[in-house]
Amino acid sequence: MKVLVLGLPRTGTQSLADGLVQLGISPIYHMREVARNKHQALWIEAIDAKFEDVGVPWTREDFERVLENFEGVADYPAAIFPAELVSAYPEASIILSVRPEDKWCESMESTLVHLQKKRAPGDTTSMSVLSGKYHHHCWGDDFAATGREFFRKNNQLVRHLGKERKFLEWQPQDGWAPLCSFLGVDAPPEGTPFPRSDDWVEYKKMVERENTATENAESA
Repeated sequence: MKVLVLGLPRTGTQSLADGLVQLGISPIYHMREVARNKHQALWIEAIDAKFEDVGVPWTREDFERVLENFEGVADYPAAIFPAELVSAYPEASIILSVRPEDKWCESMESTLVHLQKKRAPGDTTSMSVLSGKYHHHCWGDDFAATGREFFRKNNQLVRHLGKERKFLEWQPQDGWAPLCSFLGVDAPPEGTPFPRSDDWVEYKKMVERENTATENAESA
C-alpha cells in the first residue's frame, strides 16, 4: 500500500484517484470497485465490527482480503476506517482531501444523501444495505443535523493521524504540483489537465431538474 486518501466523499476523491493512477500509483480502490469486485458483504462485515461490536475489528489481514492488489485507497467505504487503515499500513503516505465546508455539504445533499432518501424502505440489496450502514453510523441518518460536525471531526482525526507520517492536505484546485512534490514523482507534461472525474454528474443534473420543477410548482 502506497497512499491512503482519507478525505470524505465529495472532496475530489475520484479525481484524485484518477490523478494518482496517471502518476503511476495504480490501481486505486474507490467506491466504484465495490460492486465491480462484489465486496459489499466484506465492507458490511467491517462496519459491523467497528460500530456494532459484531465480530472483531479489522486488521491488516482483514483489509488485505479486499485491498491486497491495490496501491492506494480513496473515498468510501475505505475512508470510513481512517485510524484502522493507518495502523494496518504503516508504510503508506496519507492524503487528506478537503473542500470548503458549505460546498461539501451542498454536494453531499445532491448526491449520496439525496440517493439514500430515495431508496425504497426495506431495500435489502447489498449496496443499499452498505449505504444504509454508513449513513446511519457516520451522521446518524440526519445529515442536515450532524453532517458538518462529522466532516470536521473526520478532518481533525486524519490531521492527527498524519502528524507522524508523510502527510499532505490537498484540495482539487491544488492540481498536480503539490501532489507530485509530495509523492516524489515527475509532473505530467506541461498543460496536462488534472482529472475532473465525477460519476455523479448526471445524477446531480437530475436533482437540479427536480428542484427547479418543485420551485416552479410552488410559485405557480
